[in-house]
Amino acid sequence: MKKLFLLLFVLGAGFSVQAQEDWTKLTEVFDRVYSLATDLGEQTDKVTAAGNVISIITGKGTVSVQKKLDKSKPKHLNHYQYSLLTTTGRSIQLDKMNAERVIETFQAKLLELKTTLAENQDADVSKILDSLFQ
Repeated sequence: MKKLFLLLFVLGAGFSVQAQEDWTKLTEVFDRVYSLATDLGEQTDKVTAAGNVISIITGKGTVSVQKKLDKSKPKHLNHYQYSLLTTTGRSIQLDKMNAERVIETFQAKLLELKTTLAENQDADVSKILDSLFQ
C-alpha cells in the first residue's frame, strides 16, 4: 500500500510540475508554431499566419488559434489568452490545458503538412530531373 501511495504521489507531482512548466512555455511554443505556419504559408494557401492568429484551411472550413494579450492582467506579466476560432464565427476561450492541447495539435498537423510538401516537392524534382536526363 505504501509503495502504491508513493508511486501515485510521484506521478502526481510530476504531472503538476510538467503542467506548470508547459503553461509558462506556452507562449514560446505558440511562437515556434507561428513561425512554422509562416514558412508553410509561403508554400501553400492552406495555412496562414498573421497578427497572432494561425489558421489552417480544411475541407470543412477554417480553424484558427489566436493569442492575444490579457488586458485584465498587468502588461509587464505578458499573460496571454488563447482562443479557438471557427469559420462559423465561433470563438472558444481556452483554459491552460485546452490551449496546450490545441497548439500541440496545430503543431503536429503543420509538421505533417511540411513533411507532405517536402515529399511532393522531392518527387516533382526527381520527375523533372529524370525527364531531363533520359
